[in-house]
Amino acid sequence: MGRCVVIGVGSDVAVARLALINTAVNEGDVVILVGFSVDALSALGRFVRGVYRDLNVKVEQIPLNPRASLVDAVVGLRSFIEDYAPCSVVIGITGDRWLTTVLGFLAMALATVGVFIGLGLSVGRVFVMQGDKGEPIDWPTVPKLINVNLVEYRVLRLICTGYYLAKDITKGYASEFSESISLQAIERVLARLRARGLVNSKPIGKAYSYDVTELGRLIACKRQY
Repeated sequence: MGRCVVIGVGSDVAVARLALINTAVNEGDVVILVGFSVDALSALGRFVRGVYRDLNVKVEQIPLNPRASLVDAVVGLRSFIEDYAPCSVVIGITGDRWLTTVLGFLAMALATVGVFIGLGLSVGRVFVMQGDKGEPIDWPTVPKLINVNLVEYRVLRLICTGYYLAKDITKGYASEFSESISLQAIERVLARLRARGLVNSKPIGKAYSYDVTELGRLIACKRQY
């Protein structure tokens, strides 16, 4: 399994550069630079391509929209990283408070659902770099935002993609995942998701229509850059 190395890039590129060096970039790694300043991202991108030019390293630069909500920012990054599954994710947190918050929630979102993505995404390491002369501070563990199982995650994904009624989710489950599941089982899953604040429901005639909450969207919905 390769590595996806995510580095926060704030206004002080030197701190991000030190964070990158502390990841010990390897052959075949994907280095994903995340920040608000296109100039800062470009500067560190040039550094990566120069220093690691003899390694088969792919560099991606992701400029965040400063007007985006926390959920939108995390969903966008998570979706981008999921496309590289399977990989072991390393996250170096640097930058201002907003950027560090986004990267922290990204780590927890990936820890929550990474095992369900393709052949698997694991969060191998998360650390904080507080200055260009300090040592990295590793998170002792990466907590999950909430516990979900595979069936619950799949149901959330179906709702994200436009299946809103229990009967449609049942049909979509069989179609998308090649596994049959009963309407009653889907209704029990939906009840659990609603109780945990992952979906909302509203009556439509004799049935209910379901939609994901912000927490549900954070861990399950996809967004394309």
